[in-house]
Amino acid sequence: MTNPAEAKPFSADVLANFERGNDREREVLIDLQRLGRIADFEVIGQQERFELRGKSGKVVIVGKTDATIRWKGLRVKAELKNWNPNLVARISTFGDLFQSPWTRAGAYQLLAYLLGANEEVGMMVLDRPGIPIMLPVVLDDYLDEIEEFLHRAEAAVLMKDAGELPDYHQDPTECKRCPFFGFCTPPISYKGAEVIFDETILQMLQEREEIVEAGKKFAKLDKAIKDRLRGTEMALAGEFLLTGKWGKNTTYDLPDDVKAKYKKTDDKGKFTLTITKVTDPVKIEGDTDE
Repeated sequence: MTNPAEAKPFSADVLANFERGNDREREVLIDLQRLGRIADFEVIGQQERFELRGKSGKVVIVGKTDATIRWKGLRVKAELKNWNPNLVARISTFGDLFQSPWTRAGAYQLLAYLLGANEEVGMMVLDRPGIPIMLPVVLDDYLDEIEEFLHRAEAAVLMKDAGELPDYHQDPTECKRCPFFGFCTPPISYKGAEVIFDETILQMLQEREEIVEAGKKFAKLDKAIKDRLRGTEMALAGEFLLTGKWGKNTTYDLPDDVKAKYKKTDDKGKFTLTITKVTDPVKIEGDTDE
């Protein structure tokens, strides 16, 4: 935001991928228009400029929506993406977009469009060989995520306008994805890693690694099934008995000024632990018992 000219330029291969992706997105949009004539929906509002203001009144996010689908009085903001097929193969729900740093931005982008346009429903269309994946999203399900994203965007704009810069990020995995990393930023040092020898924790980590893929698959299938069968109170599906019941859901729609009055921020109120398996075990140099 402050020194865009200092970013390392994209390579010819990356620029070619961008152009190929843009071409494919236009082709998918044409396919949607043709399908609309058969399925009785209309593709409107292509490349509409979009602005989202923060609590300060400043414009903090801008962009253009790819299209709006109008169907039986319902307006659905649609965002088209042509990502790497390996990324798309791991996605089956809109929530899956938040699992990868390469797709997370697209999720925030569509949610920002919905919030700014005051639209309830959106659609992420992901190109792939064969039929594109169409992922519906309801804004109310992700209000916390988009409000936090808007807060960060506004903080960045206010800091830029004040001529200030934040401290460097302390997570090397985030820094290494930055186009400025190693190009115009100074060297960054990080706190040395703590070494854990607790056999119980090591065993738990190993067992976790053995079931992590099965756990991810279970979570995806469980959510997809429950989303499709929402409202089913009693049903038989093969050898499975499905029972459901409705419960109360209380929400409080408070004005922004009231929310701000009672908002508290604790720099250490939230802790996130990321577990990554390394190729080779960590070796500790020093005295050993033979």
